[in-house]
Amino acid sequence: MRTTARPVSRRGIIGAGGALAAAGSAAALGCAMPGGGTEKPVTTDGPTVAKVLTFNNIIFQTPKGQLLAALAEADPKLQPDIIVFPGQINQFRDKALAMYAGGDLPDAQWMHPSITSLMASRKLLRPLEELAKRDKENLKDFYPALLDQNRWRDATYALPWYSTGAAWVFNRQLFERMGVAPPDVQERDGKWTWDGFLSSMRGVTRGGAGEPNRTIGSANHSTALDWTCSWLWRNGGDVFSKDLKQCVLNQPASLEAIQQLAELHLKHQVISYGSHAQDFSDGFASGRIGLRYAAKGDTAPAANDLSAVAFPLGMVPTFKSKAGRVNRLAALAFGAAVGAPNGDAGWRWTRFMAGPKAQAVLIGHGTTLPVKAVYQQLPEFSKSMQPYESKEVWLDSQSTSRALPQPASYQEIVDLWTLTWRHILAEKGPIKGLLDDLVRQVNALLAQES
Repeated sequence: MRTTARPVSRRGIIGAGGALAAAGSAAALGCAMPGGGTEKPVTTDGPTVAKVLTFNNIIFQTPKGQLLAALAEADPKLQPDIIVFPGQINQFRDKALAMYAGGDLPDAQWMHPSITSLMASRKLLRPLEELAKRDKENLKDFYPALLDQNRWRDATYALPWYSTGAAWVFNRQLFERMGVAPPDVQERDGKWTWDGFLSSMRGVTRGGAGEPNRTIGSANHSTALDWTCSWLWRNGGDVFSKDLKQCVLNQPASLEAIQQLAELHLKHQVISYGSHAQDFSDGFASGRIGLRYAAKGDTAPAANDLSAVAFPLGMVPTFKSKAGRVNRLAALAFGAAVGAPNGDAGWRWTRFMAGPKAQAVLIGHGTTLPVKAVYQQLPEFSKSMQPYESKEVWLDSQSTSRALPQPASYQEIVDLWTLTWRHILAEKGPIKGLLDDLVRQVNALLAQES
């Protein structure tokens, strides 16, 4: 394989030749499955190129040399031509649509949960059920919440290769100094509930704005709709009705959860966001923040505030509320484009990235959790754990997660939620009234999809 040059202003191309040499022998990847199992053979129609449209994501870009070495073993006749788009997800979405509209089709498409319905509703991706059946790829082997994020209207459009996991990392030293029971002790005693979570956040919050020794309950965390949904689910609420024809964000269980989340910010002031954050310029590494919501990649050696701490850490799952412990994971995936230039090349790439050789590489970098339960047996999984991490907590987050079903207008709905949440934090009106306005707008969008 040769490296080919293209204008870097538009795309970055990865050639496999230099990458293979740098990565060393594939035997060093340690990707054989326990019990003697090996990578399933991939359907191969002979030598071909796979144009792979990717996002400028460090989780993929950092180990790409090792991934290409693993690909050379799993499917040696598949030559990847990897197109890298920089920027944010919204920019990536727009550029991807422009490529399709211009007929510059990839074979494999990098996927994010927020664009599943968009790509599927426009029929840009192939449903994978028939391909999976043909090549004996059992889709039920994936954690359901991960696969469901890549499904739309009962069809699967991508296979996950990355899972965030969901956990809270906490400053054990700060909890002990403040005389607050550490969260893992509360979890052991059955007290890690919404009430326990709120009490803990308030218990480690001391001092006022500008005070040098001020402490606060939690680092800021995402309140995008993709993540806020899990707060609703734990309280028995939801974003949409089961048939996706109505928005239910203003219904009692969802409303209560949003009010609770708003009160963490406004009433209790236990979140380091906005003006509060200036008192914690070093973030969680300052040692004065109690909790930090974490994905698996946050615990990797290359991560920022968790790798820089000088105090003992602990890990605890998300709290249980009225509906128990329910999580939302972020799954990155690849799908195969409709009308792709190189036949099944996109499917071959997609299947490789979800397979054990690629998973061994990615898990070994400490940036992802297993996308299939069987992959937890890979030795790289145990080796990826930091001393404070808990495999049980991470795997529990995999099995207690849900996916948020998406209508075709999901991205527009996300934008409406973001504006509404901004108005809630700015206290521009009663939360119920703001949500009522949001629901009216969302329902108007949903009505157009019927």
